[in-house]
Amino acid sequence: MEENKDYQSSMEYSYGGGNATVQAPVKENVFLGAVGALAGTLIGVICIVITGQLGYVSALCGVVMGVCALRGYQMLGKTVSKKGIIITLIIMIVMIYVSNWITYAIAVADVYDVDFFTAFQATPEIIRVVASAYYKDLAMLYLFTALGAFSTIKKCFK
Repeated sequence: MEENKDYQSSMEYSYGGGNATVQAPVKENVFLGAVGALAGTLIGVICIVITGQLGYVSALCGVVMGVCALRGYQMLGKTVSKKGIIITLIIMIVMIYVSNWITYAIAVADVYDVDFFTAFQATPEIIRVVASAYYKDLAMLYLFTALGAFSTIKKCFK
């Protein structure tokens, strides 16, 4: 019988009451897991930017980013360890910041009727003017994403 190295291998043991199958642990692929987490956060970024253009900061988008990032890591990395959670959290922190920046850059492009890249470069100046709103939105995104990520992390270790 041929064994597939990509999946868990199992061994069957016999004992007095019957047979038991034991799964061998899967080796984590950190690089592919990080790629999966990045792909998952892109789904969250799209959600955040779209709802941001509607004038909202949605709890659902934070949850989407947290769940998709961790599931993406788990799907491509084969399993999630503490190292995987830390890597995923770092990617999420960066991508939440980027998504909020993109949301404001699109708003700047609309208001000043300039292209997105010009608006993206001008966003720091605009943030100085509307700092309280910008950082409030950013804090809410971090909070909502933490809520989504926490429930998913909890499920990973059950």
